[in-house]
Amino acid sequence: MPVPYACAQAVDTVARDTVSFDISAGPLDQALAQFGRRTGTLISYDASLATGRSTRGLSGDYTVAHGLAQLLSGTGLQARPLAQGGWLLLAAPDVKAAVLLERVEVTGQTGDPKDEMYRTAGSTHYLSRDDIERFRGTSVGDMFQGIPGVLVGENRNSGGLDINIRGMQGQSRVPVLIDGARQETTVYRGYSGVASRTYVDPDLIGGIEIEKGPTMNPHGTGATGGLVSARTINAGDIVKDGASFGIRVRGTAIGNNSGSASAEGVPAGYNVGVGKNTFRINCRPGLEALCSGANNPDSVASDETMDRRGTFNPRSYAGSVALANRWERFDLVAAYAQREQGNYYAGKHGPTPYLVFDDYIERGFYTQVKGELKGATRFRGEERVANTNFESRSFLLKGKLLLNADQDVEMSWMRYKSTYGELMPSQLRGIGDVRQTSGSHVTSQTWTSRYRWQPADNRWLDFRANLWHTNTDSYNQNYADGDILGNGMEELLGGLERPQHYKRTGLDLSNLSLLDAAGDYQLQYGVSLQWERLGPPLSEDDKASLVDGHAGRRDEQSVFVNLQLRPIDSVTINMGVRHSRFTSKDDMKLYHEVFEPSETEGPGGGGRWRCRDEDGDGQCDGYYAKATKHGTAPIVSLAWELWDGVQLYGRYAEAYRMPSLFETTYGFSFSPAQDVDLDPEHAKNKEVGVNFIHDSAFLPGDKLRLRAAYFKNHIKDYLTRTSNNLWDANYGRTFYTMRNIRGARFHGYELGGSYDTGGLFADFGATRYTFIETCHYGSYRPDLCTDYGIANSYITNMIPPKWHASATLGMRLFERRLMLGVRGTFMGARTRQPEYNDQTKQGSLAPVPWEAYKVFDLFASYRVNDTLSLDFNLDNFTDRYYLDALSLGRVPAPGRTARLSATLQF
Repeated sequence: MPVPYACAQAVDTVARDTVSFDISAGPLDQALAQFGRRTGTLISYDASLATGRSTRGLSGDYTVAHGLAQLLSGTGLQARPLAQGGWLLLAAPDVKAAVLLERVEVTGQTGDPKDEMYRTAGSTHYLSRDDIERFRGTSVGDMFQGIPGVLVGENRNSGGLDINIRGMQGQSRVPVLIDGARQETTVYRGYSGVASRTYVDPDLIGGIEIEKGPTMNPHGTGATGGLVSARTINAGDIVKDGASFGIRVRGTAIGNNSGSASAEGVPAGYNVGVGKNTFRINCRPGLEALCSGANNPDSVASDETMDRRGTFNPRSYAGSVALANRWERFDLVAAYAQREQGNYYAGKHGPTPYLVFDDYIERGFYTQVKGELKGATRFRGEERVANTNFESRSFLLKGKLLLNADQDVEMSWMRYKSTYGELMPSQLRGIGDVRQTSGSHVTSQTWTSRYRWQPADNRWLDFRANLWHTNTDSYNQNYADGDILGNGMEELLGGLERPQHYKRTGLDLSNLSLLDAAGDYQLQYGVSLQWERLGPPLSEDDKASLVDGHAGRRDEQSVFVNLQLRPIDSVTINMGVRHSRFTSKDDMKLYHEVFEPSETEGPGGGGRWRCRDEDGDGQCDGYYAKATKHGTAPIVSLAWELWDGVQLYGRYAEAYRMPSLFETTYGFSFSPAQDVDLDPEHAKNKEVGVNFIHDSAFLPGDKLRLRAAYFKNHIKDYLTRTSNNLWDANYGRTFYTMRNIRGARFHGYELGGSYDTGGLFADFGATRYTFIETCHYGSYRPDLCTDYGIANSYITNMIPPKWHASATLGMRLFERRLMLGVRGTFMGARTRQPEYNDQTKQGSLAPVPWEAYKVFDLFASYRVNDTLSLDFNLDNFTDRYYLDALSLGRVPAPGRTARLSATLQF
């Protein structure tokens, strides 16, 4: 925390991590600009203060605070830390009147961003650029592997991100921001569920911050699970110190895949779908024709896809090039990233599926044998996994303009275009035949414009504005083929392949005021606005009929205010409140229908449904579904620093998530019920924890970081799809209904920490759920609450395992140019359903039963010189066969995969 007015020379422990400087003597304003670029630190000052002043320069390794003090030495200026990070330059007082202060330690925002994980009254996590490059993985979501309480749903389909934080997932429960913009789209995954997807290439990401639970972040509207904020690369990531222009070129060779997609229609896996799991033997003489053409064990699984290449035989690649230039007042970045990946191969060791033929039935003229598949997937060990092919091309253009010492504007444009294979979970489950399909497509464009105004002489004003727009067009291919489904089914399911157009615009405004000169009392307040439009584009004929796609519009507004108090040096209190409101309208016309009992057959003897025609015009009365709701939620936290480096905290946070556009519009397999009014979800989260941060704990210069937390998350009126109740107005007329269930609860512990001596380092994290509960009152439910799911509810396959953990061990050699290490990921099994009275058996959405697994990854990085660095990864080096936690599509993860990357930076 900042301290009152103090001499800059005394503040030499703001950031204990040192930075290398090489700033020449010369004009002070130029030196300050170079210092700010090198450290990423905001330095505010009146331009007149630096006019005509010079500095002796700065060369060597310094902390940010010490380096800034040295740079200002002899200039007649001094630096004062600001409450929200950065520094304010002021004229130094007359030396004769100066009072020598005792040595003061200041904790600011200028040190290692990872240290903020251990200084926050809540659970947070930070992924640096090095973390992302080190654990790039095969799928985009692999960069989140190993974070406590964080999982990625449906990671092996599409290249999109669907983040799960402590059981909360989808429908903006965990918004993923790209430079402050939301581009999440909801993709229908058949009767088995939905996936929320955000698209970005990791090569264009400079860092990611993760907040767990509700937040008073201006962008955190509706974030009942948490918030993921990713920033794209900036000039500081590309341009070397002391230079104005830079180029970064990165290329990666990827093994364990076919290099390209299989030909369309190529079968894979065990073929035991409807009508294909039985065969005949022992046909009587003269009746051999009864057995011809029937399935037999030899034709159940083809060997065409069992062509796995060697571990070190790369067949696919990824690469990027980024250019940046820095002028005195303007930074410009241009980048391009491309990825080409064929179908990967599953691992060898583990719970691979197999067929059992032990059901024999004598039919008189022949014997019928029925096969049964054992295992969670249909793919064999070391098999080429159909539809895991992926290719993408991304562009980034980003500029930052320094208007003056107090104001800056940053604007960016990103375009992401991808073609990928996709497996529809519900169709695979019912059809049982796996084949390569044609690719799905997505094109997403993101525009952002961010402005900041922080006058150096006005502590009441730190104003920020963020205007953004995203436009996503997607075409998600279904697994529909006439040869597989049978006549008529291809035409029925082909209609689900309707293109989707999604536009979202947002505006966030916020200001931070320091209520006292020391910054001990701060007030932050702001407003957030969103406008959403979902297609496909509809003609009037479409609007008058029950088409299968979602189409509508939604607007949301929220205002928030947060007060931070620091009554004494060791205690920090935050108190905030957010009010949210939304309206939505469905573009699909629905019709009122009533059941007309049969007059001849009597009560219960049948009848028919007919639409209402109250105006007597001979036409059915139609309507467009509308919804509007609002809610107010508080957040309170208290942090108490018992002694230096040891912090206790408690936090109570509420949040309202208004129904999403997907949930309030008609779509295939469910529709809004005529007598069901959707309420917002209401999250009530409690958390207590302890943070520990200490340097030179055991050895000189080492760094020890520890944290532990206990959380209780209760989500009231959880929104999800369910079976129709007998008393629903639309019972018998629709498949399923979107509604609020009683709620869901997730309680548990979370541990994390790191230890770094410079030569050796270790990280670990773990989450253990002590209580999981999903509750719904409905028809055919003997139990109000279960820990494994609800029939036909999307939440069933969003429930995390009861435990998961990770650990990383590594070393640095040869003056830290070489880094070697291993990471282990340990995942618990999915919560099992009971043998009897399994309430998920009633419908078509079955829990995906992944098994517990352990995966180990090796990594090595060698910095050849200041221009060239090499990275080598051997992911899953034990070649484990496993199904990822929260895998909706039953797609096994990649087996042993080697990756070699080279990065050139000029």
